[in-house]
Amino acid sequence: MDSQQSIIKSAISQDLKLLYSKGLKYQEENCNQQALHIYDQALNQIESINETTQDIYELKCQIFLNICDIYIQLYDITEANKFIDEALKIAHKLQQDKVTLCLDRRGEIKRLLGDYDGALADHEESLQIKSKLPKNSRLDVSRSYDNIGNIYSHQAKYNDAVSMYEKSLKIQLSTCSGNHPDIAKTYNNLGLVCNA
Repeated sequence: MDSQQSIIKSAISQDLKLLYSKGLKYQEENCNQQALHIYDQALNQIESINETTQDIYELKCQIFLNICDIYIQLYDITEANKFIDEALKIAHKLQQDKVTLCLDRRGEIKRLLGDYDGALADHEESLQIKSKLPKNSRLDVSRSYDNIGNIYSHQAKYNDAVSMYEKSLKIQLSTCSGNHPDIAKTYNNLGLVCNA
């Protein structure tokens, strides 16, 4: 989550920066109730700001994503859905990479609910956007292939899953060191599908 720290820009008050950092720290330590409380304080502070800047929108979107992640971890899908919907509304006002983060989270929520077609649609839309971004991270594209492979695996479409995992692995092997955790995860996914 270190990259999340980079969204805190100088236009945001020091108090708000500290709240966000504190919430993030609690979240990283799996102190979910404390993190939710701090994020709620940060959102209340954001709501009290008269002028909303790009920085504020980015921070608010990231807080909604973080809250969504907590509720996914707690398997409170109703709350996760509520916050991913809010994040997605804001993301459409921001860069496309924020939209892909939201689509990936929403796809995960749908997968948890057993809505594999809906999850597949979200992950495919995310992949399509990521593939067109000028500064797209190839690793992000690879993670989309993994997500799609996971959906195919849940649908027992094993050949399609293997194809997605192989695309992911090809990108990972060309961009990451051999001991990168994403590579291990993709090899594990391939093994699980081949044993199914």
